[in-house]
Amino acid sequence: MEKQYNKGSLVSKIFHGMKKIVKKKKPTCQASGCYNLCASRKDVYCTNCIKYPPPVQNTYIPPVTVTQPAVNVNQSIVNAKPTTPPPPPVTVNPTTTTPPPVIVNPTPPPPKLTQVFSNSVIKKTEMKLLKTGDPEYKDALQSFCLGLPNNTILGIFKLNMPTHLVKAHDDYKVKYSYPNVRAFHGTKCVCGPQRFVSNPKAEFCKSGCGACGIAQDGNKIRFSGDGKLWFANNSSVSLGYCSYGYHASYGYGKNGTYGTTANTMFIVDLITNLPGPVYILDSEASAIPKYLVIFQ
Repeated sequence: MEKQYNKGSLVSKIFHGMKKIVKKKKPTCQASGCYNLCASRKDVYCTNCIKYPPPVQNTYIPPVTVTQPAVNVNQSIVNAKPTTPPPPPVTVNPTTTTPPPVIVNPTPPPPKLTQVFSNSVIKKTEMKLLKTGDPEYKDALQSFCLGLPNNTILGIFKLNMPTHLVKAHDDYKVKYSYPNVRAFHGTKCVCGPQRFVSNPKAEFCKSGCGACGIAQDGNKIRFSGDGKLWFANNSSVSLGYCSYGYHASYGYGKNGTYGTTANTMFIVDLITNLPGPVYILDSEASAIPKYLVIFQ
């Protein structure tokens, strides 16, 4: 027969067995030298120690007094006068030190800005009357006098032509890479060109004057009889095309007296590979006026 176990008795045995194994540690009195186990958990001392508390050891330490013997001082030595007089006090003369002068380098003023007109656009021809001592005047005069040494020069003007004409001439020079030749071009003038000598800023006339037209717009093919532009490498060759006392128009206009014996001739830069003494071209961009010579 199988042995039957009572579940309740089994649990009870396990509980009591565990109770024997795990024993609670009883509280011990916290008084020094007492090991009674009658102290409860709330109390830290046992009943006997609470009723008769143990004596508390006196930890007070009285101060210790140290007695030192007196030191005898010989007053005669202390009160004795010194046999050697003390040295005189040292007098220090204060020296005034002057700090070295501070040299301040002056800041140089900023350089003045110079206006550059290289990118300026010229819309209307600018005429500049050259002085007789100007290198450009001497150069133009020498070229002119090679052919006409006996004529009287009234004035030589440097021409700053409009920007679009100069650009067209430069493009033509780059395109063809021809030599740059100095040439002459004589033309008629009906408005009294000597007025520019006294007033270089005088207005150009609008009466079909060859000198004023070329000075403003350069050499134009439409004013040529054969549709060509004519130039010469010598001023004497171009002299036949000048006015020579041209009197086609008389009167008095806003620019002065019309009709004059003064002549005008242009010194021109040509881009051409043709031989001289006469150059016949069909391109306006190949020529650009550089100087205007007014002479008699």
